[in-house]
Amino acid sequence: MSERNDEQRQALRLRRALIGMIGCLAFVVLAWTAREFGLVALPTTGFWLLFGSWAAGYAALVALIHTGRNQGLKDPSCTVPQILWAALGALMLLLLAPELFALSWLALLVVGLFGAFRLSSRRYVTINLMIAGAATAAFVFNRVVWPGVGDTAAAALGYTAFLLALAVVTVVGLELSGYRRELVQRSEQFAQACDRLREMAIRDELTGLHNRRFLMDVLQQQKARHDRRPGQVFSVCFVALDHFRRVNDMFGHCKSDLVLKRFAEIARKAVREEDYVGRFGGEEFLLLLADTPKDNAALVAERIRRRMADLLISDEVPDFRVSASFGISAHQPGEEVETTLARADEALHAAGRGGRNRVALAADQPHRVGESFT
Repeated sequence: MSERNDEQRQALRLRRALIGMIGCLAFVVLAWTAREFGLVALPTTGFWLLFGSWAAGYAALVALIHTGRNQGLKDPSCTVPQILWAALGALMLLLLAPELFALSWLALLVVGLFGAFRLSSRRYVTINLMIAGAATAAFVFNRVVWPGVGDTAAAALGYTAFLLALAVVTVVGLELSGYRRELVQRSEQFAQACDRLREMAIRDELTGLHNRRFLMDVLQQQKARHDRRPGQVFSVCFVALDHFRRVNDMFGHCKSDLVLKRFAEIARKAVREEDYVGRFGGEEFLLLLADTPKDNAALVAERIRRRMADLLISDEVPDFRVSASFGISAHQPGEEVETTLARADEALHAAGRGGRNRVALAADQPHRVGESFT
């Protein structure tokens, strides 16, 4: 799930960068068109040297995200570099082509809105203040170097309109940023709620172990994996707490619940990460040991049995112990999961008939039984 979310976020970053790249190319085309109509006195070599390099730089940002090398950065979206680089092109046009100041102001406004979708409010305002400051410096430089180009009053009016529009864009962007943060927060809360619901659906409420339904799903997955790779084997182990009703009769429900929890802790510590421990019902549990033959599974079961036998139930009755019986079977090629479980269950009954508090192994030969565990 996490990998899928990372892929979705990366795809969204790339999509935003491509949108910015398209805007960059459109800006270059408009500037070139103005030059072709004689509105800008820029030589061809100088034009492509400046704006070609600018477009190539933006393409490099897109390539950085496309290759995934951005994921190691503090800001994988590269929002600030994209904003600053996009603003650079509009400022270059403002410096070199005072005749097209309206196009420059429009481009800077679009750039000023871009950060609202990724930056914090403080950084967003800071970036827009930087854009306003750079635009002011470029405008003053423009008027000093080319005082006779264009109407100074019209240029000043356009500059003033730009500042007012940028202020409005900043306020609107802050509103959008607030909505985005709220949406992200609610999305995270929803994801957490879904995770909790999923855990509730697959966990036993009392012990925190996996429940029966989840274990059956995992068993089917293990079977499919085993069928694809016949050389690998997995074992299942039924566990029953011996004479468990005596705990409830002598000490009550609270103490019997505590015993179930303590067994869950012992079993969890005895298995590996790739194994599964679940409560199958009442005082019965199931261990699913991946890539484990039944002889090795018996060693795990024996370790749990000994620790359980040493468990102190009550200080008032120190001699009282709750033992556990184990029935183990290894999945055989071609057999159904229910058959594997049935053989483990028969082994568990054999352990009970043999005096309980012991580990019994099932026969390897698969056979049909009427009992179902689904």
